[in-house]
Amino acid sequence: MTNQKITRIIRWVARIWSIGSIGLLCAFLVGEGMPPITLKSILFPFGVMAGLIMAWRFERMGGLLAAASIILFYAVEYLGHGSFPKGYAFILISAPSVIFAWCGFAETRQKKKEA
Repeated sequence: MTNQKITRIIRWVARIWSIGSIGLLCAFLVGEGMPPITLKSILFPFGVMAGLIMAWRFERMGGLLAAASIILFYAVEYLGHGSFPKGYAFILISAPSVIFAWCGFAETRQKKKEA
């Protein structure tokens, strides 16, 4: 299997996973109602959702936006409460961001090799 095929498969894993993540976040927003607009709510879920949606067209930029949003969310949570959020759901929901970013960098690297 070539690197391009592997990248294509990994890209589709990230896309399918992001659909599940965005769907889950939308279900929470509909079921629980909109959170008050704070820095934390801008970072998660809205920043992560925006990055995952953007990553479908601009993989590297969208992946980095979603990854930066979750990292900043954890930083704000730690600074505000002295501890990180409990559980692994935040990481699993935003994990496609890292995969998208990797695919974007891998594609750029492949294009440079071809040129």
